[in-house]
Amino acid sequence: MFPSWQKCTVVFFWVLTLCFAGTAGYAQTARHVVVIDAAHGGDDAGVLGVDGAAEKDVTLAVALALQKELSTGGGLEVLLTRNTDRTLSLEERKKFIQKASPALVLSLHANAGFGKIATGFELYYPGFAKARAANKAAPAAGTPDNRHLNDTVKLARLVQKNLDSLFPRQGRGLREAGIPLAEGLAAPVLVMEMGFLTNADGKKKLTSGKTQAEIAAALAKSIRGFF
Repeated sequence: MFPSWQKCTVVFFWVLTLCFAGTAGYAQTARHVVVIDAAHGGDDAGVLGVDGAAEKDVTLAVALALQKELSTGGGLEVLLTRNTDRTLSLEERKKFIQKASPALVLSLHANAGFGKIATGFELYYPGFAKARAANKAAPAAGTPDNRHLNDTVKLARLVQKNLDSLFPRQGRGLREAGIPLAEGLAAPVLVMEMGFLTNADGKKKLTSGKTQAEIAAALAKSIRGFF
């Protein structure tokens, strides 16, 4: 028979082992939720470029490729606002995102305009001034604070750096703007215009499966770097 003090010691270490095992198990299963928004879809083609290339097709292709890239390695749960060519309103997207409670949101778009010579990618984040005014006037649940905005800028700079390697000297900058998708959402939200479909070379790249995979890889690297 063991003395009572030895029994207590055994029980103590047994409970301690269970606690550490539970903590380790939680650490292994804890995942960051990432929402990828493929803009437009269905009846909404988005911008139309050279030879009728549709924005909705490009955004979906890259979103699917990005989800595949992020599915390896663990630690992330990747959700798409749409994974098929279907019509989805802004309100439906916002409702989906709010329900997901994501750690970050990346919305994918393709650009048009400025004639046929404009090229390059752009990144947009919610305005600091607007958020500060809203917080000061009437702080409300779901209002983005400076931490979320700073996180968005952090993500944007990572994306900018990794896309610069893919598209040298084609970055058109990081821009502050009103982001309807971010309204009422307390999480970093970044909008990316991947390139210009109205530019022949841009259209060729954006509709290429190879380039879409390369964009997805650069974005995946950026998102993993964010965490």
